[in-house]
Amino acid sequence: EAELKARETNGPAVDEDHYAIAVYGIPSQMAKDPRALADRVKGQSSLKREGQKDLKPSSVDVIPRDDGAVVVFLFPKKELVASDGKVEFSTLIGDLQFTLAFHLDQMMYQGKLEL
Repeated sequence: EAELKARETNGPAVDEDHYAIAVYGIPSQMAKDPRALADRVKGQSSLKREGQKDLKPSSVDVIPRDDGAVVVFLFPKKELVASDGKVEFSTLIGDLQFTLAFHLDQMMYQGKLEL
């Protein structure tokens, strides 16, 4: 929805059963084979929750663009609840390591958890 408001019509599509985390600006040369990159990255990515098993993405999609590829990670909504507190997203895309913590109580929109 945010990309539509920003007039980005070629943004990633997300169904209502998943939360999406997108990493923008991945160098195009790393995404020459989008499917192979997605397969590699899927196994090297997770959401870490304190006291619980790491949550792996159900799917990863690589979208080549002129300004660099977008890697979209989809996580099942049913696996995350606001009471999980803090989750940490971690991925390795080629030589690039990304880690970001999300405080789920701050990710509420209209009374629902939105990531």
